[in-house]
Amino acid sequence: MIDDEVREILRSLISEIGATSARILGEDAQPRSGVPARTLALGGGEFLSVELPTRTPSTDVEAAFERATRQLRAVRRRYEVSRLPEVAITPGTVEPDNGRVIVTIEKYLQALAGIDRASNAFVTRNTTLVAAARAPDEQESSRWQFLARRALATKEPGSSHGEVVDPDAYAMSFWYDASLVVLLAEPYATDFVRHRCRQVARELCNLLPMLEPDPDAPAAIGPRPRRPTQP
Repeated sequence: MIDDEVREILRSLISEIGATSARILGEDAQPRSGVPARTLALGGGEFLSVELPTRTPSTDVEAAFERATRQLRAVRRRYEVSRLPEVAITPGTVEPDNGRVIVTIEKYLQALAGIDRASNAFVTRNTTLVAAARAPDEQESSRWQFLARRALATKEPGSSHGEVVDPDAYAMSFWYDASLVVLLAEPYATDFVRHRCRQVARELCNLLPMLEPDPDAPAAIGPRPRRPTQP
């Protein structure tokens, strides 16, 4: 899942500034020569290399770079890894099957984050982030983890699933150890948010199984030998 989070951050950066590509580079790697690029240190011998567009972006490029590097460092700390996956994203990148499923999930989350008072939306498995409406900042990262754990630990009366209603967030568990988390501004209409979350959760129940690995081929089971009859 760390690969998906890194790809989402790079995709958001490319979309925001109109970059040609963005990639994570190891200590010994070099960006492609002849292409204008910015290389930003992530610490630990890693770099974010962004190939710049020929046109001048209308957004604040330096602020976008700073936001992306903070998010990437936060991912590395959260997963407690010394190296991020060396992935590369371009506007024309062909996503693997799982990537296409993630993109579809993100569209549902973006629609959910577009409702009144909402700022971001997440879907998790246990406490692992599956997808987000947009790449979370450090504060949002700690918030969704806390809310997902609470939703999984809370069971509604007569139900196997839980719900968390906070002044600034709504979370519900569904499917197998999955949670849907929405960050909101106070006040918000709880019944409306609950209704929309349940609608999205129904769609996600059809998409999340596609991210599961294919099961191994079952071992051949032969007929059991018959027990000899007693004379």
